[in-house]
Amino acid sequence: MKAAVLAASGAAAGPAAAATGAAHARRALHIDAPRQGDWSGRCAAALRRIAAYADLHRRGYGLPGLTLVCIAPDGSAAHVRSGYADLDSRAPVQPDHLFQIGSISKSMVALCIHQLAAEGRLSLDDDIRTALPGVALPADPPISLARILEHSSGLPDNAPLFPRTPDGKLWSAFPPGSAWSYSNTGYDMLGKVVERLDSQPLAVSLKRRIFDRLGMDGARGEIIAADRRRYPLGYAPLDAAVDSRPGGALAPAAWVNVTFGAGCVAATTADMGKWLKFLAAAGQGRGAPLLSDAQARAYAAPGIAAPGWASGGARYGAGLAHVPVEGRTLLHHTGGMVSFSSSLHVDPAAGVGCFASTNSGAQDYRPRDLTAYACALLRSVAQPEPGLAPKPARVAPAPPPPPTPRPPATAASIPPELAALAGRYENDDPWAGAVVIEARADGLYIDGQAPLDHKPDGYWVARAPVSTERLWFGGQMNGRAQVLNVSGSDFVRRDI
Repeated sequence: MKAAVLAASGAAAGPAAAATGAAHARRALHIDAPRQGDWSGRCAAALRRIAAYADLHRRGYGLPGLTLVCIAPDGSAAHVRSGYADLDSRAPVQPDHLFQIGSISKSMVALCIHQLAAEGRLSLDDDIRTALPGVALPADPPISLARILEHSSGLPDNAPLFPRTPDGKLWSAFPPGSAWSYSNTGYDMLGKVVERLDSQPLAVSLKRRIFDRLGMDGARGEIIAADRRRYPLGYAPLDAAVDSRPGGALAPAAWVNVTFGAGCVAATTADMGKWLKFLAAAGQGRGAPLLSDAQARAYAAPGIAAPGWASGGARYGAGLAHVPVEGRTLLHHTGGMVSFSSSLHVDPAAGVGCFASTNSGAQDYRPRDLTAYACALLRSVAQPEPGLAPKPARVAPAPPPPPTPRPPATAASIPPELAALAGRYENDDPWAGAVVIEARADGLYIDGQAPLDHKPDGYWVARAPVSTERLWFGGQMNGRAQVLNVSGSDFVRRDI
């Protein structure tokens, strides 16, 4: 494999600065592709266009660094790296850097569950209470593993497994299977099921069941500080209150160890190229070396309608969304971590796919437009069709949202029992941040947008077609609530 190095645009003022700027530019965008096969022939021009669009994403959205891998129909992989592992030193992103893939990990945990089912050690119809004795759930309703896999369990999104709730238990907000709502909590449980049945940490199971068999030699099934030197420096918003949008100011982020099944995997692009290749084969009904062909078809089945997914018309199965792109259904997922953001698209029919990740998180950005465009462009080369000419989505960071219109209110018009609950509540966990509760004459609002409804048993829920989160207020002092419990995690009042 030979690296082709492309210079990024831009120049600095003055001879010395110009030389320095040119050196940085030469290191800013790299394309690594095989010298034979699809990448030296029909896919070569497409790869250059993908690389240019990746670099535009990185510069247009203010990302520190960006890495991606594409697979061609012949199964070979090509890699693109843009930008920096460290903004201060201008050290470039390297091919052996680990990137946190976030919720794309769910597709791997789901595969472990399917393998256990194939081994006869569980059934996808098993109640989670049977598969995971001791889980903090009331006796009813039954929640099958299949419902958790497809996010139709009714479980909350981000509640801890043993929540600080009045009864110490989790809940299902709707009859399982009757609606769709994303749940990291559910996949945390699935990871624990794998650990229980394999009698070893989830990271060991992922290595033995997936990484070793696919040759993903650099991948890790746990994100821990012992491996920190293998990662690029991660970045997060400088001020979450104003910079949590693409293009906002960045600062080095806190390190967070992650070992739970909802998002515990880190990998190089070489590793992810092998995962893309497996997903493309599974989508064609070929499961080797991880599943039988019949099991692969079950694993890659579309699942149920997922109206809450970011892409319209999506369905969701075993840790994978199935989304329409350019008239074709693609396998897809994104991943958002404290300081990394990722996306994956695979077109099984064309045998192509793309994974991309950036060392920046918590800015409402995922490189989904990049991976979708890469797949569509490679498909247009591999399977030319009349009228199929993919165009990339415009790179345009959204401006800050305008203030939400609200009815005029005076202190006298706000019920005092609601005014006592209003304020800013914070949790020091980097995943959590802050929640703002606003009191208006017509009720409470969370983060200035969603109205809250008060339930007879004392908790509050967002008024929405599907709402799985529950809120409680407590700790009265000076006539005001001091604690807001959001789905089992405490946030303390910090009005600033």
